[in-house]
Amino acid sequence: MSRKLPLSLCFLALAGAVSAQETFEFEEALVEQCFQNAAEFGRSDDCVGMAAGLCMEKNEGGWSTYGMMACQGLEIAVWDAKLNGEYQRVLAQAKQMDAEYMDAGAAVPSQEEALREMQRAWIAFRDGTCGYERSLWGNGTGGGPASGGCMMRMTAAQAIYLAGHGQEY
Repeated sequence: MSRKLPLSLCFLALAGAVSAQETFEFEEALVEQCFQNAAEFGRSDDCVGMAAGLCMEKNEGGWSTYGMMACQGLEIAVWDAKLNGEYQRVLAQAKQMDAEYMDAGAAVPSQEEALREMQRAWIAFRDGTCGYERSLWGNGTGGGPASGGCMMRMTAAQAIYLAGHGQEY
């Protein structure tokens, strides 16, 4: 699926406000294929960022700081949606398991609580890690793409991690 989204809808925190007329062509299907393959084979390091990279290649200005951040923002948005979907799926299964354990009278830690704690800790870890990557650039313009790349990689990895959990008990 080829997608054209207004840049004003993506990555505003890093890219800043843009005109609603400006668009970048983005191949969302590459992210979907990456997710499916990674979830099946448990690896993500070879495909995360491919859609953003192609976006940078295909669009005029794609290799500018602004363009890199816009393309990364488009891929981050897809990975974030995947992450949220997987989190909700695993959360529902954790609640179900907690109820089954409670019905059986088992004194076990709550999967729901553990999942929520894990996700909160992961968010703090991701934000701290990507903030550190940004800091390595000082006030340089490479900091935005460095931070965006970090967010993209870490969000993809967490979505893939969750995809491998809670499938069947």
